[in-house]
Amino acid sequence: MKQAIYSKIDNNMFFKNISPSKSDCCGCSACEQICRNHAITMQEDEEGFLYPIVDSLLCIECSACEKVCPMLHSGSVKNRIEDTEAYAAINRNEETLQQSSSGGIFSAISISILEKEGVVYGAAFDNNLQLYHIGVEDIRSLNKLRGSKYLQSQNRNVYSEIKEQLKAGRWVYYTGTGCQVAGLKCFLRRPYSTLITSDLICHGTPSHKVFDFIVSQMEHKYKGKVIKYSFRDKSINGWSCNSSSSNIQRKDGIKHIGYDPVMNSYFNAFISNAMNRKTCYHCPFATVERTGDITLADYWGVKKYHAINNNYNGVSAILVNTENGEKLLDEIKEKITIIKTNIEWIADENKNLTEKTTQPISRDTFYQKLSNNPTALMNSFQRNKLKSYTIYHIKRICKHNACLFGILMKIRDLLCK
Repeated sequence: MKQAIYSKIDNNMFFKNISPSKSDCCGCSACEQICRNHAITMQEDEEGFLYPIVDSLLCIECSACEKVCPMLHSGSVKNRIEDTEAYAAINRNEETLQQSSSGGIFSAISISILEKEGVVYGAAFDNNLQLYHIGVEDIRSLNKLRGSKYLQSQNRNVYSEIKEQLKAGRWVYYTGTGCQVAGLKCFLRRPYSTLITSDLICHGTPSHKVFDFIVSQMEHKYKGKVIKYSFRDKSINGWSCNSSSSNIQRKDGIKHIGYDPVMNSYFNAFISNAMNRKTCYHCPFATVERTGDITLADYWGVKKYHAINNNYNGVSAILVNTENGEKLLDEIKEKITIIKTNIEWIADENKNLTEKTTQPISRDTFYQKLSNNPTALMNSFQRNKLKSYTIYHIKRICKHNACLFGILMKIRDLLCK
């Protein structure tokens, strides 16, 4: 009798390790896509996260899934730290900058790839606000991929698509979390000269289940189906600490832009670390040894180290980790303002560059409470509405006046004690 490759645990989930744990799976779907017998499918557990389930009748125990698992081979897909250079950067196109969450560097890289008739892959919402990785081949479609999305996307057959594009000699640019980029590199199992990857400095990924509930609350509040949502809209109060600003579009075309307490509760829950995937608390990619050719992030705290104009509209932190990344950055240097910086300065307010997210005690019961009484759970994260509203409007008034911002923040502290 053949020895079983997989171990079975609760909820019919299968894992490869001797001591199976949900901490061993990042949900990248590389195992599902590599399986020629289609024996593996990614299915939701009770928390809304995707995990691989193996059909034992179809599995031939070839171990292909083990060979492409980024959690088992995390060390082999990381770049050497001695090759890394750090920069602060801003896209010079003001329209693109406004449409981006930070400094618009993703767009500059993407346009360079598209000009080579390549394909750009990133996370995008569909009309039902479900988040998937998709590929786009024209500049007009890039807006779907712009902006931060604070939940886990599904890769579906994206790795397989990318392999076919690369085999055909096309340029491909893939952006995702560190584990998603690692999953792609493990899946491909060889380097390609026309592949560029960007990993993100990642705080962790909540499940779609939480976001779906928040969307339902917004639809109830605004009395209509929500078909578009943008996190951290900076059209009103700029980039700096703009997590409380939302851009919501209903099916009838009406938009609601500004502070939203419902979405603010989602951000508060996100920052509390209570709703991440379990593997995020054991992430092997929260390190300066990155998986992507280029690492992208918001350069929070940049004002402490650099006198950069336009920092209210967004500044990106960039780590260039490979020779391919360096060549690509050289191609776009005329489109961006770029200043050399230090990795330590970027890490100062991007802790996940060097540290895993800490699992709080509240994580043990978060998803159970979400199932039992989601309204009460998310309302518990709407802390001090007066303070949140006050901060939001102070930012709005002081968008381009740092001195006035400091004065009004002191007044806010007195009012909100």
